[in-house]
Amino acid sequence: MTEVFELTYHGGGGFTYSEVWNMDIPKRRYNLKKINEYLEKVEEIRNQHSQKITEKTDPKSIKIPDFAKPKEEPTFVSSIKTKK
Repeated sequence: MTEVFELTYHGGGGFTYSEVWNMDIPKRRYNLKKINEYLEKVEEIRNQHSQKITEKTDPKSIKIPDFAKPKEEPTFVSSIKTKK
């Protein structure tokens, strides 16, 4: 029953319940193996892509130009009088 559910659910709409139920067990297992391999490759590619993004956005590795660095707060005295 688990194999039937897995193929029907993760088969991407390619299999109906009755097709999987009537499928030979070796064919079921072959299809499950192929789906598993595909999902592992997708996960590997996502992890590689995620790692590249993290490396590029690591704040320690980003070099900020001097003109873009925050400057010290201005020290001035306001000449505007406030009402009491």
